Amino acid sequence: MPLEKLRQCFTPEVVVPAEMTVRPPILRRMEAGLKDYLLDYDQEFVVKTDLDLSTEGQNVSNDFRLNIINGVAGSGKTLILLYRLRLLYRNFPNKRFLVLTHNRPLRRDMQSRFIRLEKRDPANIEWQTFNGWCRHYWPRSESWINPLSIKGRQKLVEAVWHKHLQDSSLSAQMFLGEIDWLKDQLPLSRREYLSVERRGRGFGLNADQRQHVFDAVVKYQKDLEGRNTLDWGDVPQRIWKFIQQKKMDLPQYDFILIDEAQFFAPLWMSIVLKLLSPTNSHLFIVADPTQGFLGRGASWKSFGLDARGRTHLMRRSYRTTREIMDFATLLYHSRLMDEKDDDILAPDLLNMPNGVFPQIIPLTSPQDEIIRIANEVADFVRKGMPKKHLLVLHTNGVDELIQAIDDRLGKGAAMDPKETYPGDYVRVTTYNAGTGLESPIVFLAGLRDMLEEEQSLRLSDSERETLIRDNTRKLYMAATRAGQRLVITYVGEMPEELRIIIHSRR
Repeated sequence: MPLEKLRQCFTPEVVVPAEMTVRPPILRRMEAGLKDYLLDYDQEFVVKTDLDLSTEGQNVSNDFRLNIINGVAGSGKTLILLYRLRLLYRNFPNKRFLVLTHNRPLRRDMQSRFIRLEKRDPANIEWQTFNGWCRHYWPRSESWINPLSIKGRQKLVEAVWHKHLQDSSLSAQMFLGEIDWLKDQLPLSRREYLSVERRGRGFGLNADQRQHVFDAVVKYQKDLEGRNTLDWGDVPQRIWKFIQQKKMDLPQYDFILIDEAQFFAPLWMSIVLKLLSPTNSHLFIVADPTQGFLGRGASWKSFGLDARGRTHLMRRSYRTTREIMDFATLLYHSRLMDEKDDDILAPDLLNMPNGVFPQIIPLTSPQDEIIRIANEVADFVRKGMPKKHLLVLHTNGVDELIQAIDDRLGKGAAMDPKETYPGDYVRVTTYNAGTGLESPIVFLAGLRDMLEEEQSLRLSDSERETLIRDNTRKLYMAATRAGQRLVITYVGEMPEELRIIIHSRR
């Protein structure tokens, strides 16, 4: 403990205020009078290494410096990014910075935490989701078109599939996934699509099938144009087209930092590389390689990045307890028994604090689930738990949950973090929007809808396998958002994998 006190005195740049972490309190630290935390030595190393803008040692094939941090859930990746940004800003206060991520709640959370650290919001640091950046810099000469809603898009895709692919081996959902995959790549011609490697897609397509799929995609695009609309996948495609046609005055950044980079599509990364200043620029990436595109077998090389000698692994999780991490890992392996051990970046469990095993609450109806969670949340708050320390993730019942919590605790007690900046309210959002967030207490709801979808008779074997894999990774991510307590609700008969894990802990 004396060493920690010395580090606090002489390296204040590595001090982490206690309110900025959800890690379980350690009694011996409190007894020693240490309220704040410190970056560990590995975290400090990646925060401070390679900070200058010297051109020495740069890859001769690139004009930018690259650092990649691959870390397990809870290893402090976002914290590392923020502290890296803090040092870079202090060393180069007149340079231009861009911080990118993939969802609004995380973008707002990062910006809020940085302002708390620096006590200011510098104008030369830009905070954006990738799609938000595209919208912000959309050329004024080109009209912005609001993308089609999720439901509207699903309906249009199903109509095109019904007319052109109903008699094929592809389901409507597989067709939708192929559209998304195509739009995540650099623009592909028909000839290129016929031969391109579709690694991680979960199902194969021969040349004849690819011809029919490409025809259907062309028809889908014509239908969008006929409605004078587009989908969100078209946004980066059009940005790329504007760049090639020189219709955009691209802003140039000296430093770009990306959080949750595993969710950045190859096309997104290609656009990001265009934004780096031609000389002496710096790209800093943090990611969890068990999720997103990386979790589907993609590599940094496929994103146009040479990661050799520029990657650091962070295996130690600080956010959560051994019991929560054990639960998440057991659930992962029980659902994906055929996957190899190295398919998930395994955490180092040494010295992880102990805590309470996750609570699983069986319920009889979705209405009971909403009521029970609202009651549990209200009980935590009445016992003194700050509302901001409670996070609820649901597949599709966000609005109902917010209303139910507000009914018990007052209007504004619960909000969707997609819609507002962090504050003292219970955060209620979807699993997808919860990526990157963290909280001392986390509720997971709506699991039945997610797991029942996997049993649909409309799914092919390969499609079901892909869905189970993606859902499992999503559940692993969601469970590891919790720092101290994890509460799971399940409507109806509990799945076997959950029952086995519960019984193994009795």
